Amino acid sequence: MSSVLPASAASGFAQRKGSGGPLEGFGRRHWILILCFAFCTPLTFALFGLAFGEPMHAVPIFGELLKYLVIGLTTVLLAIVGDNLLQHRFGPVWSLAIAFLAASILSTALILLVAQAVIAPLGWDAAFKMESKGLSSAQLAIVNFVGAARWSLILVVLYELMESNRRASEELHAARMTALAAQQNLVEGELRAMQARVDPELLFNSLVTIDEGYASGVEAGQHRLDALIRYLRAALPSDSADTSTVARERELAEAYVALLAQRAANPARLHLRVDADAGAEQMPSMLLLPLMRWALTAQSLRNLHVRIGRRGEMLAIEIESDARKEETAPLDEIASIRERISQLYANGAQLSIEAWRARLEIPRPTPAASQA
Repeated sequence: MSSVLPASAASGFAQRKGSGGPLEGFGRRHWILILCFAFCTPLTFALFGLAFGEPMHAVPIFGELLKYLVIGLTTVLLAIVGDNLLQHRFGPVWSLAIAFLAASILSTALILLVAQAVIAPLGWDAAFKMESKGLSSAQLAIVNFVGAARWSLILVVLYELMESNRRASEELHAARMTALAAQQNLVEGELRAMQARVDPELLFNSLVTIDEGYASGVEAGQHRLDALIRYLRAALPSDSADTSTVARERELAEAYVALLAQRAANPARLHLRVDADAGAEQMPSMLLLPLMRWALTAQSLRNLHVRIGRRGEMLAIEIESDARKEETAPLDEIASIRERISQLYANGAQLSIEAWRARLEIPRPTPAASQA
């Protein structure tokens, strides 16, 4: 592939988790989940109590916050360990079930330990004493296990939803990058087919512009790649190498100007008008575009007016530029056009140039010639 899309870009998104350890992948999003759970849950209960007239004290809330922090941290860490170590052996459902059960048991043990070692000495155990009043040690352990299991189940579900969303986003991005790679392969195939009709310098500059677009963002790069694909499709030869239509050549000219506009600080504006009855007219390929390329070489150009229409038995192409008259017009492109029409038409075709204005008239094909 060319430099538009590095080969490693698409493959990197398709790779699964590596063997970096049981906690591989633990990051900011998990901390956000844990902290939101630890802070929001006790505050929500306190606000409900306040709404029903119960007094709200800061010290018991700190104890509850520490309790839910233990549950949240234990559950999320064990869910990550289950994903990294158990999922490939038991599948996602059983790995989450094992993580849930282990988190419930470990959270219960840690809550009891923290309650005795931290919460009680600090005097934050008012809510804990209320829950444990009149309960034996075994009953207290069961009550805490049920509470921890309930919250662990909720956290496991939230964790899996978050991870599923992340995996879906990565897979979607990988699919988009694969599609971009496929489009790039299509572009390269069309480039090889268009070497005789397309300026290699234009294509090289366009690819550089696309690279720059992807450097700033996928959307900008995609927009520029679409413009190049549009131009290449318009430039593909028709069934007859020498015959095209006005509509087809118009599309090619507009795509060419749009491609140039990507690299210009002040791009020229194209005003291309085709008479209603002239769109289906046959005309030789690559006559309109060279004329426009000649006009677009003017540095002072801001507006380019092109009109195509029937003039009796002739098809007329009129090009008018607002470039300064004192700016020198190049003659190489005009010379190639004159040579081309002299080969196509023994007589009848006319090309007149005046400063930055051009008028080309070519004979319209007769019905017999069209059928041939």
